[in-house]
Amino acid sequence: MFQVEPIIWLQSFESPFITWLMSTVSVLGYSMVYGILISIITFGINIRKGLAIFMILAIGGFMTDGLKRGLKFPRPSDIDVRVIEPGQVPSGRLVDFGGAVNFWSLPSDEAFEAVKTQTDWSYGLPSGHVSAATAFLLGLFFFYRRRGLLIFSVCWIILMSLSRMYLGRHFIADVVGGMLVGGFAVLIAALLFKSLEIESYKKLKLPAFLRIACFVIPLVLLTPLIELLDADNVGRLFGLIAAYFVINKIGQNSDEGKIWLRMARIFIAVVVSLVIYMLINFAIDAISWEDTQIADLVTTFLLTAPPFILSFVILRRLNFYSN
Repeated sequence: MFQVEPIIWLQSFESPFITWLMSTVSVLGYSMVYGILISIITFGINIRKGLAIFMILAIGGFMTDGLKRGLKFPRPSDIDVRVIEPGQVPSGRLVDFGGAVNFWSLPSDEAFEAVKTQTDWSYGLPSGHVSAATAFLLGLFFFYRRRGLLIFSVCWIILMSLSRMYLGRHFIADVVGGMLVGGFAVLIAALLFKSLEIESYKKLKLPAFLRIACFVIPLVLLTPLIELLDADNVGRLFGLIAAYFVINKIGQNSDEGKIWLRMARIFIAVVVSLVIYMLINFAIDAISWEDTQIADLVTTFLLTAPPFILSFVILRRLNFYSN
């Protein structure tokens, strides 16, 4: 699963159109796109489901980054001169021929050693693009059981996997690993959200609170002590859960409303969030926090919870949630 031959075969079909298509699919897998989609779902459709899907993405990102840091697996374009990066300026290779010799073997020891000597390197296993696509789309399906959505999700995840391989950034094992991580993130979320009563507007019950608290609080406490725990993802997850509980505690009548009302909520929420982002970033720069795990965790928490909470409070004050 770490052979370069399947990638070379895919790249044998290289053409300007295919490169454009695969590059576009790959770009649609970056965080900014998910941020836009989450904003639309959260403030345009259902605020609880939007936050829950964002939590699934954060859980997937947390696991993906931890595995990348821990395993330190190379990317195909870094360890084989035959693998190109379509549409990109050719870059140097750490190893000329470092792929696996057969389907079940690992990249060469030389490839591993070359990658591990690098600092601030981008590792391969698992694919972040594929894990995010799997977590987001299957998370969406978890809350909106539509056959068409499931078919689209499967097709898009496969297309995302092919794009990352075609672009020389991942092996078969990387994209399969991304699917497994994304699926596992949805499974964890399904257990956490089992009794959250997403469809209703009742107050959260204590067992549901304890279930999520037991999952997140240990991560927050261990992040400063364990380097493999990504502080940004833990802080984001903690911020989302805080936002979820505060919004649930305040309560609202309904997410329903005409299209113009939904669009207005999205627009106002985006503007409010951008203002809060700028103010928080300005305050952080003024304080000049030292770059540590704790600082990263607190910063990401502040950039996540307040925008959602304040946006919701302002929209509620303006009566943008229907009765």
